[in-house]
Parts: sequence; structure tokens; C-alpha cells
Amino acid sequence: MTFRTKVNWARRIWLGRLVLAGVAASLWRGGPAQAMQSTTPGLPDSALHKSKGLVMINGIAAEVGTPVALGDRVSTGTDGEAIFVVGDDGFLLRPNSQVVIRDAMREMEGGGMTREMDLESGRVLAVFGKKEIALKTPHANVSIRGTAAYLESGPDSMNMCVCYGRAVMTPVGAPQLSEEVNNHHHETPRIVRPGPNGPVMEKYQMANHTDEELVMLEALFGRVPPFVVKK
Repeated sequence: MTFRTKVNWARRIWLGRLVLAGVAASLWRGGPAQAMQSTTPGLPDSALHKSKGLVMINGIAAEVGTPVALGDRVSTGTDGEAIFVVGDDGFLLRPNSQVVIRDAMREMEGGGMTREMDLESGRVLAVFGKKEIALKTPHANVSIRGTAAYLESGPDSMNMCVCYGRAVMTPVGAPQLSEEVNNHHHETPRIVRPGPNGPVMEKYQMANHTDEELVMLEALFGRVPPFVVKK
């Protein structure tokens, strides 16, 4: 076992201990939990659970406990971050971002409904229950089933990380570049950017999201990421 492998294994055990200690749900990137509004008892199944700075739902300022329905647009200002839940799916929306969660009829595979997450701009970390999921951005689409992903979409490019689970990543306008992955712990981050003959998709590094945040989001549903080792 290499030194790096030992460090990674020790970190997974540490994350498992966080889960068992019940403290993962209080973690928040960028500052202490006291600096934000916290989860309150008795929230509806789909609602804003935590917020910091300006958070809006359909253009109206929101606070902890504000319901989030399918089709609502959740957005953040330059100082805003939000944790919200829709059914058995959880989202951490970064500043200057907007996203819409909806259900749509599948055009293939016998019909049925697919949960869609449309990231119109900005950055989002999301965990999902076991169902068909379509993640959409102006630059790439990701098809997954009950897994977790981080998407960061800018004006000309985007990066994405299927944190764990199976997925198919496809740049918009370049289906020949589709890549199917089966990840356990952030193995295949990708960047999609303009190329001389159309979009290109290349290897990238895991960036701007953490294992602790994934543990926190999954803990909202009593779930644990597959990379966590319980001791």
C-alpha cells in the first residue's frame, strides 16, 4: 500500500467517524455553521434547509423553511449559498448560480419520468435518490442513476465530476465524445471547452467540492457515500 493510499484510506475512516458522531450535517464550506441560517425542525420534504447571503426562489428572497417545488428556479447572489432538498435529492448551490429541478417524460426506454436538474449558470453539488437523472448545462449533459455529481458551468466552458456511481457524460453538440463512467471516489473529472473543430472533453482535476460536503448532503436523507469507511 502506497503512502497516498494509506492517507486516502485514513481519510475515509475519519469521514465514517464523522457520520457516526452525527456531526457531518453541520459542515459548511467557507465558514462556521453559526454564520448561516440552520436547518429547523418540521421542514417540508422539499424546502430550503440552510442559507447564507441572498437566496431566491423564483426571484423572491427565501429563508430557511421556504418550500421548493419541482419547476422552481433557485438562485443565489454574489454572497449567497443554499442547501435545499427536493424529495430524496439534495443540493448545495454556490454563489452566483441558478438551477431548476423538474420531472420530464422520457422520450425513449419505454417512457416514464426522469428527474432533471438544469444548471443555467454557476456551480452546484448534488446527491440523488435511486432513479433516472438527467443533468443539463449549456455545455454538457450527464445521465446518471441515483448518484452524486458536481457541475460548474461558465460562459464558454464547464467542469464536471461524477463523484460516485454510473453516468454518461456528453458534450452538447458532440455526441461522439460521450463517455460512460462507473466511479467510486471522483475518478473521472472532466472539462468541456471550445476546440478548433467544436467542443472537446478532457481530463480534469477534482475541484471546488469536498467529501465532507457530500457526507453532509447524504446525511440529510440518512444515507452515506460509498467511499466512507465506518469503523
